[in-house]
Amino acid sequence: MDRFASNTLRTLAIVAISIFVVIGSLVLLLLALCLGMFGGLGSPSHHDPQTVKVFYGSILGAVLLVIIGVLSIAKLAKGIVHESSISQTPALQPDSKSLSPASSLPLPPRPPDAQPSVAQPPIPHPQVTRDAVTHLSPASRAAIHTLVLAIAAQIAAQLAIGILGWQWALHSTFAAFRPSLLSALVSAFASNLPYLVLLFSLLRKPGRRAFAYSLAIPSLLVLFGTFGNSATIFYLSRFVHSSASFLLLIPWALHIFIFYLAWKAIRLTGILPNPARIILAAVVVFFYYSLLPVLLVALNFLRR
Repeated sequence: MDRFASNTLRTLAIVAISIFVVIGSLVLLLLALCLGMFGGLGSPSHHDPQTVKVFYGSILGAVLLVIIGVLSIAKLAKGIVHESSISQTPALQPDSKSLSPASSLPLPPRPPDAQPSVAQPPIPHPQVTRDAVTHLSPASRAAIHTLVLAIAAQIAAQLAIGILGWQWALHSTFAAFRPSLLSALVSAFASNLPYLVLLFSLLRKPGRRAFAYSLAIPSLLVLFGTFGNSATIFYLSRFVHSSASFLLLIPWALHIFIFYLAWKAIRLTGILPNPARIILAAVVVFFYYSLLPVLLVALNFLRR
């Protein structure tokens, strides 16, 4: 495995572990807080031994989860720094004491009136770093167009499933609330906004930032979908007895396909996003999708 592939996988693993540690520790601490508030652990009365065990077990589990996560992230980050230092180490110069066959030959005599030559310092040539593709090869252009088509298919699949979910919420007795068509369209647009921005960015200027987001967005959505889609499919299959819930696997599979196409396009174009760009893109996408449900609930509340 080359340096870019190993560093990219380590970076995505750091992002996934960080999200898992943050969410897991918050859930465990919230469980301990609920047990402390509703279990009467702050009062001097008699406490249930089982509640006390779960309370301290939740706190201990959160501490252990944070410690294991920090150690894992430190180990992965050390591997990234080690490989980066290796790539920046200059090649060893040959020993000046070892004379080559050309240097062992006698120098021709210099005329007496010749001026001694002054060694000119080497002119530094700035290293040009490509941030965007200026001249795409046919294979690179085809890879980017395939990636754009996959993103468009993902957006269309999300919109179709959103409309089907809105129709189900209008006619089903299991739905907790019945949103309007405008709310469903706004929710679908907000959910696909990162992909829409990425699509126009790839069509306009496929640079390092666009490719960093093309790796971060599907990776995080695959991680979120692994838990969210599983819980939704289990609930609908168990209580609603509907096999239509398995349609949620289509966008989840498209996320994986988009990640593969983004990886292929990066290798063909030669524009390799560094780990810092990928981590920044992952942080932005994580906060966006974390705050999105709160914004949608606030929008529905204000409309009432």
